[in-house]
Amino acid sequence: MSEPVDVDVASTPLAPEAASVYVVDWVSAPDLGPILDGTHLAVARYPAGWAPPPFDGFSVVINAADEVTVVCAEAAFASLDAPLAYEGGWRRITFPGPLPWELVGFLADVAGRLASAGIPLAAMAGFTTDHVLVRTAHADLAMDVLRGHAPPERRPGTLAP
Repeated sequence: MSEPVDVDVASTPLAPEAASVYVVDWVSAPDLGPILDGTHLAVARYPAGWAPPPFDGFSVVINAADEVTVVCAEAAFASLDAPLAYEGGWRRITFPGPLPWELVGFLADVAGRLASAGIPLAAMAGFTTDHVLVRTAHADLAMDVLRGHAPPERRPGTLAP
């Protein structure tokens, strides 16, 4: 058996001050069965108390005391009020379920693999499945590492995949 790949994770465009080192045993890393949704998503922030209309397709609405966060298709924002903040360019990766509630460390494995490739993520869970959002530019590489393939070596001087 070969040695695990030790990858220095340089800072990414979303977190320029972050730098971490993750070690993933790519020889025995199983395929997590990720499914990449073709829809281009956006994440937006609205004022507390704002209520969106119903959405077609995948969406997440988080009502917090200080804001409302909406994740949905980029195209859907054309018919919504202007948000306070907007981040487009996301894709959703889903892991087939049902994932048991007693499952420990699954999202840690997902996050570690993505971090080893320098890919930032936003995580969310449904009742039976987990989802992560990754930047559109990172989607193909994210799918590769979540299928158990080691990320390519970084060229000297590069900060992100």
